[in-house]
Amino acid sequence: MNLQHYFNPVDFEAYSKDITYNWKYSLGATIEKCTTRFREGNEKNIELAIVGVPFVTNENISLYSDATNLIRKELYQLAAQGKVNLIDFGNLKESSSNKGNYLALRDVVDYLNEMNIVTLILGGSQDFSYGVCQAFRNNKFFSYSTIDAFLDVKKGKETFSQANYLSRIFSSQPTIFEFNLLGHQSHYIPTEYFAKVKGVNNHLRLGQLRDNIGLAEPVFRNTDFLSFDFVALKHSDAPGASNQPNGLRNEEACQLAKYAGLSTRLKVFGLMGMQSEIEKCPISVGIAAQIIWYFIEGHSNRSALKPEGKEGFSVNKVDIAELDAPLKFYQNIETNQWWMEIQAINNEIIYLACLEKDYFDACSNEIPTIWLKYIQKIDEILK
Repeated sequence: MNLQHYFNPVDFEAYSKDITYNWKYSLGATIEKCTTRFREGNEKNIELAIVGVPFVTNENISLYSDATNLIRKELYQLAAQGKVNLIDFGNLKESSSNKGNYLALRDVVDYLNEMNIVTLILGGSQDFSYGVCQAFRNNKFFSYSTIDAFLDVKKGKETFSQANYLSRIFSSQPTIFEFNLLGHQSHYIPTEYFAKVKGVNNHLRLGQLRDNIGLAEPVFRNTDFLSFDFVALKHSDAPGASNQPNGLRNEEACQLAKYAGLSTRLKVFGLMGMQSEIEKCPISVGIAAQIIWYFIEGHSNRSALKPEGKEGFSVNKVDIAELDAPLKFYQNIETNQWWMEIQAINNEIIYLACLEKDYFDACSNEIPTIWLKYIQKIDEILK
């Protein structure tokens, strides 16, 4: 499969002119070097691939947006990050229909997943998450998380829109294993709406993240696809991105992106939901580029150690009165990340990212809530 047929390529010369220091020290120069060397068949040398989506969908109408190119220009001028095997395929070519756009993105992500390349989606409205989720349609343990101020579900006719894209996802993938909503604002979401979501969930309100942003880190380690809706940022931090008086601060957004990059399970990260106003706001364009930069930094610092390999981990067994067998916790000695071992009914072993608090809860003879949620869902799938 030649992915380059799906894209309009990047003109790197257009982005190398206005940089304040020597182009060779920039992230753009690193990306240009890797991209120009890329040939069909040598995908194994690539770790990350940027995929631009220059469209936003509004009530079945697809509109062109230049946000992708503006962010790319800012991103390329940021400092290089050592040895990063990152290429930029360019901007996705527009199909003749909304569904065609989604399916094209699905095919691209599907192929990159097979090649073990992490997809970094730049731009596009949140409804393009539907196309990404379709690439995981045969994964019975698929976990999708989104950073968003809203819960985009809607009754009635399912138009192609970012206001109801979750309804479309849940309808097409009713057995989705896990869905998490982070940074949402309760005053925008009726409690009844959460009954519409599917699968295991670990929803985190904006206030919870502000009190302890580290709560998001294990969620991302259990996530295959994370979409970051730009509307989650507060207006004063990203004036062209959001009209919300409350929301994530810029530094919090960058920290979340870095956590996402550190996740060895994460296969797709999408920075989406940019409104047309972003094109008139250099601050919003700049923070969008920095969010992507911090995701790349996180990815470059991923730990190669995995709990199933045991090396580099301390193993802690905890007896709980209500359980027949002790719970096993794995602590990465290098990063202090925690994992929990789950043995399903067919003896399949699954490693679940968790917090140190879950270990201490177990030591206090309490069954961790996250363990209960997962074991019930896993047994339901494997029966």
